[in-house]
Amino acid sequence: MSLQDDFRKHRTRLLVISKDGRLRNDLVTLLTGYGYFVDYVDSRIGGLRKFRETKHAIVIIDVPTLPREPSHFFRSFRVYSRNPIFLIAAKDEEMIKVEPYLKKEVYDIVNIPLKMVYLNFSLKRLVDHMERMRSNEFLKTAIILAALATPIWLVLMYVLFLWWNR
Repeated sequence: MSLQDDFRKHRTRLLVISKDGRLRNDLVTLLTGYGYFVDYVDSRIGGLRKFRETKHAIVIIDVPTLPREPSHFFRSFRVYSRNPIFLIAAKDEEMIKVEPYLKKEVYDIVNIPLKMVYLNFSLKRLVDHMERMRSNEFLKTAIILAALATPIWLVLMYVLFLWWNR
């Protein structure tokens, strides 16, 4: 495996959903420059369709694209992936519209105008958190499987012991 293949394997895939073409282009340029795979669309329906195909780890959506009902929005994405992470791109004057989403399942807000250093730091922190959660999930699953398999091994050892001593 080459160094480039290794780099591609560990890159995070993001989806940008934005009606604002300039914001969408700025986010794609910035995030691609930081090494993320970025897909982009200009509507919620297109975003859901793209998400269904690729199952992105992180979804960034701007305020004009948000639906009125937050829970339906999150549920429609969770049908295809158990735990996508959502970020909302918002201007200061749009924060009142973002509040119902923050109470639901939004991880963070991306401030517009974009602050590149903060955005990169926030995404790196988020990706690190996701990797820790994945390793914790693996460890938890391994412990559960070991606990479930223990009685089977004990019975097997007992049967072998009886067979050996007959």
